[in-house]
Amino acid sequence: MAGTYHDSAKHGYGSGANYLCLADRPTWGHYATAGNNDIRIAGVEYEFSGYSINEVADFFGTNIRHNEAPCAVCHSSRTSNLMIPGRTDCYPGWTKEYNGFLVGAYPGYNDATEFVCLDRRPESVVNSGIGDGENLLYFVEANCGKSLECPPYVHDRELACVVCSA
Repeated sequence: MAGTYHDSAKHGYGSGANYLCLADRPTWGHYATAGNNDIRIAGVEYEFSGYSINEVADFFGTNIRHNEAPCAVCHSSRTSNLMIPGRTDCYPGWTKEYNGFLVGAYPGYNDATEFVCLDRRPESVVNSGIGDGENLLYFVEANCGKSLECPPYVHDRELACVVCSA
């Protein structure tokens, strides 16, 4: 999994707003060896700072902090797929593919990314765990206010998510 290099705007780099599933064995077209463009991507790392190692393990069954996130593509014979934030189960008539937690990029950087549903038992890239900090995933939490009703939501609670197909 890859995405915008962290804090691209601060460094004058361009940025995208989505995560990418990169090929595990890239092939190259024509290329130049110098860094000529200011749009960069980096691998995505599980971060969850502010949570202890034990708390991260409570969420995911193991401590995945600082491991690189692999990309996953779901294939289903059903024609419609939907990620539902704020739920752990699908609505009637839909089939649950997986559930987990809603995550996004570090909020302190001025870069746009998409929200993704991270599986409750995520995998990690083999031999990762260094913590390079180039693109980081964090939990998305409810923020009660004028536009998000609490209840039913709870302020500062991490949002669950489910991916469903029909």
